[in-house]
Amino acid sequence: MNPRIECGGFPARFSVIYNLAPVPSLSLTFFGSRTGDPKVAPHSIVELEVRGSATNLQFDIKKPERPACGLMSMRKSKKCQGESRGDRGYGHQVRELEQDLAQRWWNLPVGIHLPLNDGNCCQLVFAGRPGGTVGPDIHDAVLDFSYSLKSRSARRISSHCEHGKKQVGDVEFHVRSSDWFAHQHHTDARYNNVILHIVLICDDPAPILRQDGAIIPVCSLYDLCNFLDPSLLTPDWPCQHIMPQLNDQERTCLLQQAGLLRFEQKAHAFVELLHNASPSEQFSAYDTCLIPALAESLGYGRDRAFFRAVGLHLLDLPHTVPEPLGRMAEPPSLDASRLHILSDLVEQWRETGAWETLRRIMTSIPLEPTRRSTGMDVIHNIHSVFGRLSTARTDIVICNVVLPFTTAVALIEHDISLAERARELYLAYPDLSSNQITRAMSKHLQVKAHGACQQQGLHYIYQQTCREKRCGECIAGKRDI
Repeated sequence: MNPRIECGGFPARFSVIYNLAPVPSLSLTFFGSRTGDPKVAPHSIVELEVRGSATNLQFDIKKPERPACGLMSMRKSKKCQGESRGDRGYGHQVRELEQDLAQRWWNLPVGIHLPLNDGNCCQLVFAGRPGGTVGPDIHDAVLDFSYSLKSRSARRISSHCEHGKKQVGDVEFHVRSSDWFAHQHHTDARYNNVILHIVLICDDPAPILRQDGAIIPVCSLYDLCNFLDPSLLTPDWPCQHIMPQLNDQERTCLLQQAGLLRFEQKAHAFVELLHNASPSEQFSAYDTCLIPALAESLGYGRDRAFFRAVGLHLLDLPHTVPEPLGRMAEPPSLDASRLHILSDLVEQWRETGAWETLRRIMTSIPLEPTRRSTGMDVIHNIHSVFGRLSTARTDIVICNVVLPFTTAVALIEHDISLAERARELYLAYPDLSSNQITRAMSKHLQVKAHGACQQQGLHYIYQQTCREKRCGECIAGKRDI
């Protein structure tokens, strides 16, 4: 339905989505271009009060408002919400619009220039990966803001971004730009990595602020011109030309090499921490380094900064407890369960010591290269240390913390045997549970990772180069591997 409205010298065409039953009171918000009324600016919002029935409507302009982008939205007044049988509810319409918005985002061709609300633009390098049920809608999108011409916009993009470089961060979708504040994202630290706000309608000229005070640029997809079919503009990533040319052995070698690089990276980070660690009244220097790392690993994929702070708190070490993400009065049940387990373990380690407990297990069973079972026995015994913690999370803790930490201690103590033991366990460790990054990278590289080391290799490639799309430096994009 596209009726012609003649209202106070303001003719316009618009689309209406509502049931053709009598409506006692309805408020329409129109977004469109001026066609004749000199008092109404282009792309302005005009609220029209509707009287009568849907077959005989009378319109009066209530008020012109701020500049806006887009086509049209409709909202019913509180007085008549739900009165029409055809009304599926505003919330349902918003969800549908946001789903449509997400689909538009994924269909954008790589390289397209996105217009921003300050008159500048940015270039889409990589659309990112889907977010979870909480927090931003998109993680790790790559945008190039070097196309923003106004110098002041460089300060507005993000407090930690340098103008003229590719930026990696999160993206949030909303129907209206004002929804950012309506949903309280400006008070939520989970949105402090958002670098672009994608909307349909720019209904509020106020700057979009993050919790840390940074201002986020806004892009209305209604401002985009028509572009070519995305299938004609698929990204040409070097790795997707090279990987199909490798045989299975070469792919395994590549992922294993990347996994070992990640392992060594973690081990050397622990070496640096151990050099600066000091014992506390009840814990050794090794434990004051290990226990906070174990605590942080319980928060991987959740609120790792808060978990690490809790680990420091349990050791009575100086710390600043960050505000929990989401500002919830109580932690989610899963987090609460892990924190209780952590507290019980720390109390136990006051007597036995965390590192001494793990060292005894690591050295208790001689590893035999021809017998995989001996390595699995050691892994099983390490699992028993963490008791009620789930098997999947314990595997993550062992591969990301226990084994790299063991290697770091071996390097400091010049214990070659202990270092070799940790490396062998790491190479033999079975598959970890998959996550968004390993699944996305397996699809991107067209490979199947076997074992924890190769899965960690996918993480290494992603974190080192693929996240920022620095293809020229990526080991997966080079033939001489």
